[in-house]
Amino acid sequence: MRVQEYSQQVEAFLAELVAEVYRHDAGLKSELEISPIYARYPHLYARPAVDQLLASREDRACRYLAEFAVSGFIANELRELTEEISNSEAQATIEWQGDRLPYRQAPITMANEPDLTRRHDLERRTLAETARLNPLRAQRLRLAHKLARQLGFPDYVALYDTLGELHLPWLARQIEGLLARTRARHEEDLAARLRAGDIPASEATTGDWSFLRRAQEYDSLFPKEQLLPALTRTLAGLGIDLHAQEWLHVDVEERPLKSPRAFCAPIRIPQDVWLVIRPHGGHDDYNSILHEAGHAEHFTHTGADLPVAYRHLGDNSVTEAYAFLFGNLQKSPAWLRDVMGATEVADYLALNAFTERYMLRRYAAKLRYELELHRARDLAGVDAVYAQYLGQAVGVRVWPENFLFDLDDGFYVANYLRAWILEVQLRLVLLREFGQTWFAKREAGAYLRDLWSLGQQFTADELAQRLGYQGLDAEPLIASLVEDPR
Repeated sequence: MRVQEYSQQVEAFLAELVAEVYRHDAGLKSELEISPIYARYPHLYARPAVDQLLASREDRACRYLAEFAVSGFIANELRELTEEISNSEAQATIEWQGDRLPYRQAPITMANEPDLTRRHDLERRTLAETARLNPLRAQRLRLAHKLARQLGFPDYVALYDTLGELHLPWLARQIEGLLARTRARHEEDLAARLRAGDIPASEATTGDWSFLRRAQEYDSLFPKEQLLPALTRTLAGLGIDLHAQEWLHVDVEERPLKSPRAFCAPIRIPQDVWLVIRPHGGHDDYNSILHEAGHAEHFTHTGADLPVAYRHLGDNSVTEAYAFLFGNLQKSPAWLRDVMGATEVADYLALNAFTERYMLRRYAAKLRYELELHRARDLAGVDAVYAQYLGQAVGVRVWPENFLFDLDDGFYVANYLRAWILEVQLRLVLLREFGQTWFAKREAGAYLRDLWSLGQQFTADELAQRLGYQGLDAEPLIASLVEDPR
């Protein structure tokens, strides 16, 4: 099959697949049905197509298509297990306080539960349901590892490091520096916040972290009814009219089966993009909608005439960087003042800095863990490694039951870390060129639209070079994590 014809089929396939995932995760249908979609496009990920594209990686577009074909080949082999796991999660309930709580509702309920005893009880019940599905998750992971070797790669790590150009050895060195240099500041802040929340340090868990992050005391700064207006005002400052974007759809409706995790569903880029959120209150809703808006604006401004490989494929670190850029507006005193009308924000900025530091340390530890997980000969004892690595990094108890639940395919943890690095580099350029209120400058909007129009033609490393750097540089990110936000 010719590359152009193959690319057209890729776009048609992705439109169907993303639309199905959108409907399921948005709570519009109870069961995820991706097998029929894969059955309609078997030629896209058949071994002859995969082998042909793997042999044609000198061309940039073909490199991206090869990564798609390999991921599709693996996903197709895993699809029945993927469906079973996802559908089981969507339909699962937890008996709690005399009622049946949807499994996917549990994280939201936990974050809003002020009573430590009740919160820990719900956490234990949720973990039991997570553990029930771990044998299926383990079966799926073992099959993915086997498929990576069948494709001629030494292991799963080598497959995604090579095809995704993730530079994992370099990234692993950077995260060790991040963990070392942020440790003292994180431990100090965590201890203070646990004391303020009357949470004994010896009993603190990830459920308590979700409660601390929820930070209900700041709800008055981030009212639920202002969620969409705040996004509208933010985009207007950049010269973008949210409600005039016919290609962008915002889904904020409450549905029982809707995923608690906000997401962006680019069904066709740039013509059909969905921003989906299930609001549960507070500043985290604002972070979620801003983050997903960064994706959505990137996708809706991607050049329609770009090849499919540059619109739908490529280095996802790039779109994640745009998402972090928007989400991190909550760290800006100027944005809090001009968009949210908040002036007494020193305590909130300190919370935001603590949250970001926690998340970066968590993802740094996740990369360490996943490198070990995907090279392990078997899964015996890996759950303990997960709990150890992440627990040491974040300072609260991390549950081994989550060792496979807390896992994205294809080393997406590396995409997030690379995106955090790129975002700080991009933000420094915007601050230098347009000032502290860059989010209110139409010129900054035009600058971003020019970058967005490139889609994902360039990797994060290449985009950093276009911004004037030698490449990705973790130093600005690490420095921002140890400075005083006040």
